[in-house]
Order: sequence, then C-alpha cells, then structure tokens
Amino acid sequence: MKPTAFPSFTAAIMAVLLAAAPSSVNAHGQMTNPTPRPISQQYRADCGALSGAGDQELQYAPVELLSSRAQADRPAADTFNIMNGCRGTVYETNNTVTELTAGVSFDVEWVIQAPHPGTMVLSVVKPSTDSSGTITYESVAELLTIDPFAETSGGNTSTTATIPTSVIGCGSAGDCALQFYWHSDLASQTYPTCADIVVTGSGSSGESTSMAAPAATTATPTGTTVAPAATTSSPTATTAPSTSSPANAAKTQAPSDSSTLPEKCTRRQRRV
Repeated sequence: MKPTAFPSFTAAIMAVLLAAAPSSVNAHGQMTNPTPRPISQQYRADCGALSGAGDQELQYAPVELLSSRAQADRPAADTFNIMNGCRGTVYETNNTVTELTAGVSFDVEWVIQAPHPGTMVLSVVKPSTDSSGTITYESVAELLTIDPFAETSGGNTSTTATIPTSVIGCGSAGDCALQFYWHSDLASQTYPTCADIVVTGSGSSGESTSMAAPAATTATPTGTTVAPAATTSSPTATTAPSTSSPANAAKTQAPSDSSTLPEKCTRRQRRV
C-alpha cells in the first residue's frame, strides 16, 4: 500500500509544481503596444527544446533562462538564436506591422507582472545576417531610456516616444523593428520584446536637402566665373581709343599709297 501510495503522492506534488512553475516563470513583463511579434509555428519548428514551452513563457521569460534549456538531443535550427535581441523572433509575413511617422510621437505600453528593478531602453533596430543565415538585431537609434525601471508591478504603463527623422531604411516590413529592451542587473536577467514597424516621413527630406546644398555651391563658382568675363568685355568696351587706332592705321596706309604712285609715274617716265 505505502509503496504504491508514495508514487501517487509524488506525482500529485509534481503536477502541482509544474502547474505553478509557468506562473512564476512568466510573471515578468513585456511591451504590449505597438503589437509585439507572436510565437509562430516557424518559431516552434526552429527553437528545438523550447518547442514544448507555452507562448506566454516564450514571450515573457528572461532569455537567459530560455537559453539554458537547450538540449543536445533536440537541437535548434542553425538559424535560430534566442539571444538575437528579439528573444529569437524574426520578421515573418504574418506578423502585425505598425506604421509610425518620423518626428511624430507615438504611444508605448508595457505590463510588469513581477518587478525586477533595472533599465529599459527603447530603440529602432535593424536585422543583420551572418554567413550561416542567423539574424541578430543591431540598434540604429535609441529613442528613450527609463532608469530605474520595473521597481513595482501593476497593470499597463505607458509613455510616448518619437523616431527621429534621421532614421532611414525602414520603409518596408522587415527592414526595422522597435526593440523594448529591459535588463535587470539585480536579477541578471533580460526581457526583450520586439514589434515590427515601418517608418514614414524620414530619410527622403533629409537626403534631398543634403543633395541640394552641393548644387547651390556649384552654381556660385559659375556665377563668379561670369564676372571675370564681364570684366574682360569691359576693357574691350573701354578701348574706344582703339577705334581711333584703326583710323590712324587707315591714315598711315594713305601715305603709303601716295608714295607708291610717284614711283609708278617715275618708272613710266623713264620708259618713255
């Protein structure tokens, strides 16, 4: 009786612990607006041993904990990287893409289920692919930093942020993402969230302005070159005395003609 009851009791305890484990693991936090990337079927196919975890755990748990669950007998795909800056997620065509306008503020919302005091940095990031096809995300613009962050838990919290007009190359889905990067030194844990975005109203105006400046500079020397030309024609106009010079030249030629005539006459006279 006792031997059979003990395993039954143990199984019951394990069931309780397993049921409780996700709540403790998931009780952290993430960005909720703009819409974060989902845990897709492709993600589960690529993530190896993490495929058995629930969506909430994969979206909320610290990436250091998720990374430690790798198993040699259930390897992840070569292109999968839980530490890629977006907890292993990448752009997929079914993802929700939020359109933001550079220079215009937008709302950012998040939820903290368990306080782990630290710092949150909100950035625009771009994907970088290595030779094996693994994607990592690199920051191209930091929008805001909140420090201290997540000192208390609670419902949704929000703030506003603005993407600078200097950010370019985010015009198509997949070009850029908004990264919510919360790190706690106290817990030695990181909780990143990424949302797919496209950015309008940036780059084009900045580029056209910079291109116009050299054109204006080039036109200035051209105008300066014309000035000497005008100065050159000015002496020509001023050489009114040269008008008298041709006249003098004509006068000079007259005597030479008259001097020629006597010579002809003299020759005729000699022939006669």
